[in-house]
Amino acid sequence: MKNKVQKDIAQTAVTLSPHGENWRGAGRAGEGLEGFGFIAYANSRVEKLQEEGRYDAANKLKMYLRKFIAYLGKSEVPFKDFDSLLIRNYHTWLKNQELGRNTITLYIRNLKRVYRLAVESGLADEYHPFEGMDVSYHVKKEKNGLTLAEVKHMRDLDLSSEHPSIVFARDIFLFSVYARGMRSDDIFRLTRKNIQNGQLTYRQHITGKEISIPWEPALQEIADRYRRKGTARLFPVITAKAPHEQWKQYDSLLHRINYSLKKLGEIMGLGYPLNLTVARHSWQSMTKSVSISDIL
Repeated sequence: MKNKVQKDIAQTAVTLSPHGENWRGAGRAGEGLEGFGFIAYANSRVEKLQEEGRYDAANKLKMYLRKFIAYLGKSEVPFKDFDSLLIRNYHTWLKNQELGRNTITLYIRNLKRVYRLAVESGLADEYHPFEGMDVSYHVKKEKNGLTLAEVKHMRDLDLSSEHPSIVFARDIFLFSVYARGMRSDDIFRLTRKNIQNGQLTYRQHITGKEISIPWEPALQEIADRYRRKGTARLFPVITAKAPHEQWKQYDSLLHRINYSLKKLGEIMGLGYPLNLTVARHSWQSMTKSVSISDIL
């Protein structure tokens, strides 16, 4: 079983080295664990996530691995060398990059998750390389969110002289707020079939939970601006057919929207970067002090 897993890893490993090196060596059927690589196994996890259609998770794991490879200065580390000294030194190196605590936690946690899977698969002995290391998140006491006055100010801004991408970003932000903090990956999956009898009903992509909210005139007004013949989608911006290409389009679109929202936040004079996460927090914070009718 162990040899089969090693052979599969060797066949499916994805090249992630910033130096352009292909991983070679350990992992051939019949070899023991001596010299077997953590990076090769992690690459196989990326491949598996992609096969499952979990492209966002795969892309993030690739990013975390690239950072680790940049620290290593080489494209592989055998499991026998994947020890607590290596992880402590990596943690110190990340801190010297002036990264935030939660960002560092993400980098370490994802290595830990991959290592645990390798141990469970019998590919690595348990050396407890993460023992004693604090990888907990630092929860922010306050999350950035717009006030009711700021949402109305955004809605009423004259953006006629700005690039259309900023207007589109504002519409998606407001749609998210009006739709009770709907996430962007749910917004771009909506079709006219989701609107029935004055209700917007959809299933959250992340949780699978069904949500039903009133289809307000403010939502209709935004959707009407992007209605196109030949498609039932409310926002027909994801046009690819293949799932991976759809994810690439969505990922690129999300970056462009958040870039435009940052510009919009500067126009509004906000003291923090505006993005779609702020839309969800805005809805959550406003509903504690104002009525739904006030927001819409």
